[in-house]
Amino acid sequence: MKQRLTALFALLLVFALALPLAAFADMGPKPSVRVRFTGAGGREFYATLLSETSSTGPYSATPGSSWGNDLEGNAPVLEAMAAYRDADGFYFLRTAWLCSEAEPLAWTYYPPSTYKLLVYFPDTGEFLTSGVYSRYAFDNYYTVDLTNRTNGQLVLRKSYDYTWELVSLAVRIVATIALELAVAAPFGFAKKAFLRPILAVNLVTQIGLNLGLNLIAYWMGGLAFLLFFWPLELLVFLAEAAAYRPLLGRRGGASARRTTLYALVANAVSCAAGFWLARAVPGIF
Repeated sequence: MKQRLTALFALLLVFALALPLAAFADMGPKPSVRVRFTGAGGREFYATLLSETSSTGPYSATPGSSWGNDLEGNAPVLEAMAAYRDADGFYFLRTAWLCSEAEPLAWTYYPPSTYKLLVYFPDTGEFLTSGVYSRYAFDNYYTVDLTNRTNGQLVLRKSYDYTWELVSLAVRIVATIALELAVAAPFGFAKKAFLRPILAVNLVTQIGLNLGLNLIAYWMGGLAFLLFFWPLELLVFLAEAAAYRPLLGRRGGASARRTTLYALVANAVSCAAGFWLARAVPGIF
């Protein structure tokens, strides 16, 4: 029984690891940079990211490049922004967005890795620029006050919602452990002598699993999260099955088959519940 289960999960692991090899380079989500503005006084303006390199993805500083987003068909603004010369030699990639306090800049397809924010007010011809920044996560969030400058430069403040991420992480861990403890009852593991080691094992495995997946999503995005999910779930199942055999078997005489089956069912239930809650409560799971 145990050999069959191990073989099944090993097959899932091979399949999950093979997915990246079969994927095309342009599949899946891409990093993003989003900038929210304050202090605009109700004015509209154009904003973009100047790049340390002369191209990124389809965007290029080469004259005649057709990627313009909100600059398409707006030759005067495009020419004005293309004529801007950055003091640090950063490139204008011939793309910009019409922004306001209600409309942030959202570069969601191949944004530069190292960049400066450039803001242009077409009504006055004024340019504002920031210092040099680099992507700090897969999805990067900033807030900038257009009236606040340090040494003449705008300051981008990181606005990634770490508090919500920590709340989401804690909820996932607590919910998963609660489900696995609930599944213990049908297997005859509802006594304290069984629940305590089950709780101890799950505190280690579920904190490690969820923290690891959170870091993967933070640095690498949602596609990497899905690719790593099944291999890590396999490792958790194997670790719990190995731990339950001595902890539950020696204490209550449970067979290896029974403890392994419990580990399988508990992880399957918590996994299924997680996917369901991911759809029912987006942002938590």
